[in-house]
Amino acid sequence: MINAEIEARELQDKLARICPEAKIDLKFPAANEAVITIHNPNGGLPVNIFSNDFDHEFKVVYFKTPRFFPANQDGIAALLKAIADYVTGKVVYMDIISTSNNTYPHDRLVPVSELPGVDFDFDELAQLCINKNLLSESELRFELQAGSSVCINFWDQRKNFCYKMQNGKIIKK
Repeated sequence: MINAEIEARELQDKLARICPEAKIDLKFPAANEAVITIHNPNGGLPVNIFSNDFDHEFKVVYFKTPRFFPANQDGIAALLKAIADYVTGKVVYMDIISTSNNTYPHDRLVPVSELPGVDFDFDELAQLCINKNLLSESELRFELQAGSSVCINFWDQRKNFCYKMQNGKIIKK
């Protein structure tokens, strides 16, 4: 058995305890590679975790941006915490859905506690996008004026929402 397979099987067992309601697949697409897929029981996107014998790390993809965790005790603990925070709704991924034909190849993880409150304004949303390195203030302003949305995506997709500009104000839809 290859190292990636051994590590992936051990990780799969630990993930099953964190996500008991999710189906977790383990595949071996090539020699020395393993892919764990945590299927979202709420109908949302799955989380994919990639491993191989060469990198000595796990690559976790929620949507667009890969996150890397060393294949050691501390890295695996951090990976398990990150997945647990996402599936329990403590963390979401933030993405831009552009209508301006610009492509933004990344998403950002955001603790729910950092999302703008009920009475938020453009400045709060801009500060969040800047702090998380999703968009600059000018990019955000341009995208919102073009009809784009900054989307907040939960593991439970029924909680998803977007920030949009409507009549010159930022609204949460």
